[in-house]
Amino acid sequence: MPAPVIQLDHVSKRYPNGFLALENVSLTLHTGEIHALLGENGAGKSTLMNILYGVHEPTEGGVLMEGREVIHRRPADAIANGIGMVHQHFKLVMPFTVTENLALVAKGARRSAFRRHADARAFMERYGVDLDPAAVVGQLPLALQQRVEILKALVNESRVLLLDEPSTILTPAEIDNLYLTLRHIRDQGTAVAVVTHNVDEVLAHADRYTVLKRGRANGTGLIADTHSAQLVELIVGHAVSNAARIGGERTAGAERMSLSGVSLRPSSGSPGLHQIDLTLCSGEVVGVAGVEGNGQTELFDLLAGQRQPDSGSLKRSSQDVSVALVPQDRHHQGLSLDLSVSQNLLYTRIMGGEYRRAGLLDHRAIGEQAKVMIEASDIRTYSHATPARSLSGGNQQKIVVARAMNQAASVVVVYQPTRGLDVAAAEAVLTRLAQAADSGTCVVIISSNIEELIRVSDRILVVNGGRITGEVKGAAMSVTAIGPLMTLGRQPHSISLEPVDA
Repeated sequence: MPAPVIQLDHVSKRYPNGFLALENVSLTLHTGEIHALLGENGAGKSTLMNILYGVHEPTEGGVLMEGREVIHRRPADAIANGIGMVHQHFKLVMPFTVTENLALVAKGARRSAFRRHADARAFMERYGVDLDPAAVVGQLPLALQQRVEILKALVNESRVLLLDEPSTILTPAEIDNLYLTLRHIRDQGTAVAVVTHNVDEVLAHADRYTVLKRGRANGTGLIADTHSAQLVELIVGHAVSNAARIGGERTAGAERMSLSGVSLRPSSGSPGLHQIDLTLCSGEVVGVAGVEGNGQTELFDLLAGQRQPDSGSLKRSSQDVSVALVPQDRHHQGLSLDLSVSQNLLYTRIMGGEYRRAGLLDHRAIGEQAKVMIEASDIRTYSHATPARSLSGGNQQKIVVARAMNQAASVVVVYQPTRGLDVAAAEAVLTRLAQAADSGTCVVIISSNIEELIRVSDRILVVNGGRITGEVKGAAMSVTAIGPLMTLGRQPHSISLEPVDA
């Protein structure tokens, strides 16, 4: 077994408000291993990382490095001990070049190693990262900005690299590339720890795992000695079927919205949309599958009313048809992070004039309704008055979904609704969307997760290069049928196969 580099020794963390985030947790990170940290949203994973990195101090227990107790009262202490961290939200200077961003965080004599672009390139090559040292960071795609963050964390000869939810913002292909980089880093002798919700990702790329549940360790071991069902059961507490259909068999009802010959002009980085024909009806779930960047964002914007077609028509069946939204970017589009959980849950209705008394907000009524929604959606928060910013990413996503479901809209359009959610939370969100369709709502789910779409959709449209290249429904919905439509030719296809009685 590789040598342990850093250990959490029976650590607990209780916040001043009484919330116990971690209880008696021990964790060991080894040289030259990728260690995955799994658990439900709010299980304590990010808190654990922040203790290792000196953002928080433990209430009980301690941190050992190579058997020696260390105290990290701030990130600078952790950096001095060879620990680097990549946070969910990047801390880059966007107008600066890659080299300049690396030089900014280099300490002492290390700074001289980044005086020239050639020096930065040699450093990147050591970890298998191919970036232009002269590139302006703000002009790089998110996946490459993340590589810059990783390099920043390694600049000061880090022996431990911590990554908090690094795959949440990435496409499947970008996730594979991320782990290719992490394996290069691991093979240099660095201990790598990754917080993630994606069990398949862990099985494909990690060496060791630890599961947290409600702030306590609930299992640890080698990836080679485990399997998907075992990890899911440790995370959730019970077995979860990844194959069973969610919701009943549905028959589409009255038309709610229609797109006829709709096009949007291509722009920088966007294929636009080309001659889109689509009818949306009550009581159905319509899945939209595709490799990201093939027109999904443009379709979402059209359905949301945020853009108008350059040609063609988009019509609602009546003025009474309303649309509720779950946007892809929960931080910038879905939430007001500094407002409370309750205000975010009821934001749309508050802005529509509800929950007011004598011209003032009725905070008591808002709080009571929010408590009902919090319980129904299993939002893990200390209080309905807690700022949304303080919740885990998964629980923030639950707020956005719960708000959309509470609007009683005719059409609900959701974009990547389960991204960043653990297995149980994702199942709950998909079930809630299916229930909305069962009760007569038209639900449109735009997602790159084909397996999830198959489980919940009545029909799946495939977009490729801004065109609808196929529609698959019934028993024909399968990865085998959908995958080629996402990546190959762009001539439209229709595949329909009614379910066959067993």
